[in-house]
Amino acid sequence: MPIAKGQKIEAKYDGEKLYGLIKAGSNEAQIMAELGIQSKPTLKNHLLKLMNEKKEYLEIAGSSTRTRSSSPVYRGRKIVLTANMLAGIEFEEGQKFRIEKNDAGLMLIPV
Repeated sequence: MPIAKGQKIEAKYDGEKLYGLIKAGSNEAQIMAELGIQSKPTLKNHLLKLMNEKKEYLEIAGSSTRTRSSSPVYRGRKIVLTANMLAGIEFEEGQKFRIEKNDAGLMLIPV
C-alpha cells in the first residue's frame, strides 16, 4: 500500500534486536540509529512492548535522565530548577538563596 503524503513511516518493531542492544549497554541515540527509530516516544513504545513480551524490567542506558537537567525554565514569574540540576549540591529543604548576576551568568548563594 503506498504511503499517503504527510504520513509518517514508523520503524518496525524488532524485539530481539532491541533486547540485544539494551543488554549490550547501547544508549538511547545508538539504539534509535541502529533500529531506524526517529522519535523517543516510538522507542518507548517498543521498549514497553519488549518488557511485556519478556516479562522483565529493562532500562536503556541514559534514557532515564530528563532533557531539562541543565536548563532552568521561567514560568509564572518564577525560575524553576529541577532536582537533576541540583544533584550533588548540598542544601536543605526550604533553604533560601541570594541570586547574583555577573559576567558568567547568575549565581545562587546560600543565605
